Formats: sequence, C-alpha cells, structure tokens
Amino acid sequence: MIIDAHCHIHTLRWVKPKKTDDFLIKEFNITSLENEVLDNMREANIDKTIIFPMPSIEINLEAANIYCLYLSKLYSNNFIPFAIIDEKPEKWIEFGIKGFKEHTFGQRIQKDKYGNNIFSQKFKQTYKLIAEKEIPLLLHAGENRVDRIKNDMLKDVPNLKIILAHLGADFPERNNYNPEKSQVEKTLKSLKHIPNIMFDIAAIRDIDLLKMAIDIVGIEKLIFGSDFPYEKPINTIKRINRLNLSDTELEQLCYLNIASFIGEK
Repeated sequence: MIIDAHCHIHTLRWVKPKKTDDFLIKEFNITSLENEVLDNMREANIDKTIIFPMPSIEINLEAANIYCLYLSKLYSNNFIPFAIIDEKPEKWIEFGIKGFKEHTFGQRIQKDKYGNNIFSQKFKQTYKLIAEKEIPLLLHAGENRVDRIKNDMLKDVPNLKIILAHLGADFPERNNYNPEKSQVEKTLKSLKHIPNIMFDIAAIRDIDLLKMAIDIVGIEKLIFGSDFPYEKPINTIKRINRLNLSDTELEQLCYLNIASFIGEK
C-alpha cells in the first residue's frame, strides 16, 4: 500500500476575480483535478492520495474545500480529504475531512505591532478542537517555524498532531528555490523529540537531504508526499527507491506512518 500525503487539487475557476500577486498560483495554468491525479496515481502504483486545495488568498477556499470533499465521496477508494484551515472546523469535521492544511505563506501570515503571530492566534480555537478530535494539521510553517511550533502552537495545544510539510524546509529565492541543508537540519533536530510531530518529504528533491532526515529523525517519523502538481508522484517514488530502504522501511514511509497518524485503515 502507498498513500501520497501531499497533493494539491486546483482549478482556475476557484480564483477570485480581483487578484493579487500570489506566488502559489501565479501562472498556474494546470487544471489538476481528479482525472489527472488518478492517472498519476496509477502510473506510480499509489493506492490513496490526501487531497486539499491550493491554499491562497486568491482562491475561494470554501468552494475548493467542498469540491475536495465531493471528490473524496465520489472516489472513496482513492482520495482522502483534508480542508484548508479556517475558523469553522466543526463544519468540515462533520462533512468527513481527515485533516487540515495550513500554509503560512499562501494564507498571508501577518504580525501585530508587537511582532506576535496573528495567524496562529486566529486559528487557536481550531487547533484546540482538532486536537480534541485527534485530527492532524499538515503545516507549511514558514519562517520561525521552530519557535512558532514549540512556543506558540504546542504551548497552548500540546497534543496537537502536526505533519510538518517539506521537512520544515524553506525554499529561498537566493538558493534557486532549493532548501538549505543547515536550515533543514536545525529544524529536524529541534523538533524530532516531540512525539506528535511527523515530517513529510514532499518537494525534497535532494537525495542527501532525505538521507540526512532519516539519520536525524528516523524512518518512523517520515511520511511520503509528492507535492503534486509541483512534482509527479512517480518521480518522488523513483527518488525514494534510490535510498535503498528495506521493505519494512518502505512500508513505514509510504503507508504505515501516515495511515496510523490519520487513523486510516
């Protein structure tokens, strides 16, 4: 079994008429809906995929969340729905979502005049509710991720289940949008001992970074994700195969870790 834990579903019809200059969907002309995702799943022998909308202030996220839920009902054997985080978690939980996705950059994090993180304060009640329900948060945390997670989010909600996307990596323009080893290493070492944090490998194309992550946190803390449509899952699978993992380790990375974390049978 293989579960792809990081897949964006997007169509331009969700983009609001009055646009800003959001890098997430700028020149994003691909229509990556169900047929394209299903085709890529078949190519990579993936059994199930966690789907969620592109998290952007340019998008009608409520409509996009509803469509992801619709697809997960229509293709219940293939898709697992996550919703983009908001202040109405009860609605999405009642509809059957299995997790929430938060993207600090795409949802435009702001700070108040004291430098406090308004974004995390805004969703504090959501964090508390989903922690009570044992529903995970897939988090693209942005800068100051370690301090925010340890001293803000988990300080208030210590049992919040977090999947830190992209190994907690930055993708700086100065580095040609490639993660920096020292930054990823620092993040992993700072958070590895927290039992309710996992790390997905989506968009990590450097094989040495993947090997480093295994050495630091162990295969039992890592989760397979492709970051489709930014990368086809078959390419992520090919990269994983270069790690020379045992069958047991492959099963942990590609299925058991995420299935246990979200309660998927």
